[in-house]
Amino acid sequence: MVNAYGLTHALLKECKGTGLEVYDRTGITRIVHHKRGIELVTADKHHIRAGKLVIACGYESGKYLPRRVDTLFTTYALVSEPFAQARLWFENAMIWETARPYLYLRTTLDNRVMIGGKDDDFTSPRLREEALPQKAKQLEKAFGRLFPGIRLKTDFYWAGSFASTKDGLPYIGRLPGRDPIYFALGFGGNGIVFSQLASVLLRDIIMGRPNKNAEIFRFDR
Repeated sequence: MVNAYGLTHALLKECKGTGLEVYDRTGITRIVHHKRGIELVTADKHHIRAGKLVIACGYESGKYLPRRVDTLFTTYALVSEPFAQARLWFENAMIWETARPYLYLRTTLDNRVMIGGKDDDFTSPRLREEALPQKAKQLEKAFGRLFPGIRLKTDFYWAGSFASTKDGLPYIGRLPGRDPIYFALGFGGNGIVFSQLASVLLRDIIMGRPNKNAEIFRFDR
């Protein structure tokens, strides 16, 4: 488990100590190609010149692609109130069903149970909010079928969007003919893990180092 928000800020703080400059809430309105690199124009009309550009802005990255490479879904989750007993099932191991729609559950550090899944193939905020209470009940019932001897009381439930790809793998690397723009698109439900892979792969690609794993995540796979 990791706090993605906290991890991101910790990494940025560490990088700033080495001289990196961070500009949040800075919209890029135009990307201009030059013979020796690339130029970005910000919403405030500032110009940023670079030899290489890495785009790693999640779902917003799609507007920089010539075609869509992901499909958006709505997923649902709930978390229980804390349990008195520390052991709920064998080693409190994370459980992930391969069924469709799938179900996953795990325990938390404060002894709650988190349950998620029951995805829908829409992203409409209205439909999502309408479906949420019923989806929470479905998650509760699914837990009850797995563990009829454990009484679960929901504390919070929520929904959100996530992206999946045709094979569940992310897209990392350069679009054919789009040098010097590189992408780190951690789609597929494991974005933090894929982002770590992307950092290594893009480093090697940009520095001209061979990396056999780059073929796995290329755009034209």
